[in-house]
Amino acid sequence: MTLVRGLIVALLLPGPWLAASSAQQPVPGPRDPVAGTAIPAGTATLAGTVLVEGTGQPARRARVSLSSTELRGSRTMLTDDHGRFVFAGLAAGRYSLTVSKPGHVGIAYGQNRPGAGRPGTPIQLSDGQTFEARLQMPRGGVITGTLLDEQGEAVPGTPVRVLRHALRNGTRALEQAGTGSTDDRGIYRVYGLQPGEYLVVALPRRPGGPDPDRLRTEVAALRERAAALAPENAPLARQLLERATAQQSQLPEADDQATGYAPVYYPGTTVPSTAASIVVGAGEERSGVDFQLQLVPIARIDGIVVSATSQPLQSAQVVLVAAGQAVPGLGTQSTRADRDGRFSLTGVAPGQYTLLARSGGGPMRGDVEAFQGPGGRGGVPAGRGQRPFAGRGSGGGASNPARLWAMTTLVVDGHDVANVVLPLQPGMSIAGRITFEGAAQAPDDASRLRVTLVPAEPGVMPRALATPAQGTVDASGRFSVADVVPGRYRLSASGAGPGWFLESAVIDGQDTLDFPVEVKPNQNVTNALITFSDRQAELSGLVTDSRGRPASEYTLLAFSADPRYWTPQSRRIQSTRPATDGRFIFRSLPPGEYRLTAIVDPEPGSWFDPAFLQQLESSTLRVSLAEGEKKVQDLRLSLQ
Repeated sequence: MTLVRGLIVALLLPGPWLAASSAQQPVPGPRDPVAGTAIPAGTATLAGTVLVEGTGQPARRARVSLSSTELRGSRTMLTDDHGRFVFAGLAAGRYSLTVSKPGHVGIAYGQNRPGAGRPGTPIQLSDGQTFEARLQMPRGGVITGTLLDEQGEAVPGTPVRVLRHALRNGTRALEQAGTGSTDDRGIYRVYGLQPGEYLVVALPRRPGGPDPDRLRTEVAALRERAAALAPENAPLARQLLERATAQQSQLPEADDQATGYAPVYYPGTTVPSTAASIVVGAGEERSGVDFQLQLVPIARIDGIVVSATSQPLQSAQVVLVAAGQAVPGLGTQSTRADRDGRFSLTGVAPGQYTLLARSGGGPMRGDVEAFQGPGGRGGVPAGRGQRPFAGRGSGGGASNPARLWAMTTLVVDGHDVANVVLPLQPGMSIAGRITFEGAAQAPDDASRLRVTLVPAEPGVMPRALATPAQGTVDASGRFSVADVVPGRYRLSASGAGPGWFLESAVIDGQDTLDFPVEVKPNQNVTNALITFSDRQAELSGLVTDSRGRPASEYTLLAFSADPRYWTPQSRRIQSTRPATDGRFIFRSLPPGEYRLTAIVDPEPGSWFDPAFLQQLESSTLRVSLAEGEKKVQDLRLSLQ
């Protein structure tokens, strides 16, 4: 969060007030063989060279992508042996240029520092112009080390993940940045990392050890097969009995504490919050990141899912979510209730958990199958991605069964947890109407619109339960969203057509686009109001340095003057990079008082942090935006 010391934003002579104008569609041209999209014809050319940073060597066969949101066109090519690329026949407009190559850090033209999410500088092309771009692509960082088991022996084939600390919408979180696997010496190597701060976690393939119930079933089956064999098959019978005896020996004694492997973080902890961070610079190799797997006491959780009338419910989804810092793909285990409503989760490591159940309405967010060990389930799962809830379709499509939900908290200390009862209950409903304000023609049939209730973070319910839900809309604009699980949400809508944008979504007098609304158990909503408007405000202008030259290396930030709106994902906080000609534009800002400033290389998402915005207030320019106003405000920057 480096600020520009002594940065003064001086207002130049105000630019003209712009009237709204309709954008012209690009003339259809040839289609890009990679993206499959139409390429507008034109006379501009964008050429350049990509070099490997620090070496002066050309980046051969790097993938260069050129895109333009305004022109809806994109093109991709590979650099030649000299690192050169040329895009010809381009229409006038604003373009974004990015480059990627395996083992290197992807970059965008104009980035001050490499890294995902850091903005580049759009390139403004005019008819007949030839623009030459020169880019330096850093090699990716490397984290390498040795992973051993609790006996100090190598564990070949063990997956290793690298997680990166990233700031997303004002909240610091972990995201997966790279993967690797140990070789026969236990050595792993994860490469292609961008500069940043990382955690390293190993995911043992035997997380929970053998499942006792499965072993008992297999032992009994082997002995039955041996007993059923005829006397002439005595050698085979002996083999079956020997296998049964070997598997019987793996069963724990009645008073033995079951143990198994859990995901372990460098330097040797099963708790992410106590893991050590590894800082990696551009192209840096961090070696010696060595640690060991750990055996931990593991437990089994058994229970039953029942209806509101205490009747068992079959096929309900049951998910166990670890409390604390969210780790992508880890800390979640799931199963389904059987025909008697019973469920079982095995190999659960010590910790605090939330146990969730849901029936109907599609799969839970974060619903993953339990880790499949040899012959069946076992232990602490690694997770296999997320499948978002599809919800109910608009316009009279087929609906899913009603969503029922249940939740409880558990503390697991290595001992089995039995007889957990999860009583399912119905979700709530949100109903209301859609209105249109403006001179444009409103849609004749509002049933084509989509109404969505989106979970807001942080929420009062885990994300595995509070999934997006879609509503139904009738022709007159009345809508309803059914089976809503308690939590904090934003109400949204789309599909109104060209010229219309979502202005507000109000529940009980609160605009959920600005402040999420809490849906509480047993409380339905009947007065929601969604408003579309055709009066969309814009703030644009030209930013120059003290010599009057375009200042395209800065990030411009427009944020509400009211600190109440300094919240994660706020629509009243926007950032943009001016193009090479110094021109910038902010779209879809709600009417109100704003502060406009320029900063150098901010961390992506840092502008959602109230403390960060407070530091900027002294070097900002106050700007007022009325509803539907198209305002031009030029800036001149100077350093003192």
